[in-house]
Amino acid sequence: MSVEKKSFHYRIFFKQYQDVFEQKIEFNNDQYVHPEPELDSTPNWCNLEYKQCPNCTLNAIWHKHCPLALRLTPLVELPHCTSYDKVSLEVVENDSTYRIDTTAQEALSSLLGLLIATSGCPHTQFFKPLAWFHQPFATNEETVYRVCSAYLMSSVVYDQPLSETPFEALKEIYANMHQVNVHIASRIHNVLDTDSTVNAIVLLDLLTKDLPTMVDDDFVDLEWLFKCHRFFFVEK
Repeated sequence: MSVEKKSFHYRIFFKQYQDVFEQKIEFNNDQYVHPEPELDSTPNWCNLEYKQCPNCTLNAIWHKHCPLALRLTPLVELPHCTSYDKVSLEVVENDSTYRIDTTAQEALSSLLGLLIATSGCPHTQFFKPLAWFHQPFATNEETVYRVCSAYLMSSVVYDQPLSETPFEALKEIYANMHQVNVHIASRIHNVLDTDSTVNAIVLLDLLTKDLPTMVDDDFVDLEWLFKCHRFFFVEK
């Protein structure tokens, strides 16, 4: 398989401050990890053992720094703002451009979703294919649909039969991501002058906590989508 590249260029226009924050995330279909930012010196809050996630599988002997924390360092350049400040978000994906007017925390939540998935954190492995088909403005319902579809497709690719509780492994993935979200928010809480980034992580984490409940409820919120598939599975 030939190596292909993806590039997402985020530009957040802060209307009130007449300022722009930009970040480009580039990765390929070999590693699905975007490069570390070039830093003159690495801040202490990026050290692996600084507020390290309790479920972290990395060892400080081999990994001095948290890969996710390193990739959050560009966010210290954010203008001072509140979560609900009005912004315009522009995302350029290769040759496609998306634009939307939204809030600072919503724009940053979109950016963080891609940034976290391609950070190299071991707990984000599952999200790499989703990052390849990243949707900057996906709703929670669209994200649940994509996540569960990816999970089921993966089971087919690796010929894994589904059990009576097929989504238990997915729930475990999200339980681990909840730990990552909580502790990465704790890392940056006192570093940034703005609450928008922390609240953007909180916004991402709402889905992390909601998805297991949706799984247990048999996706009742999405059931209406599949009424047209009924004849495939009901005995004739």
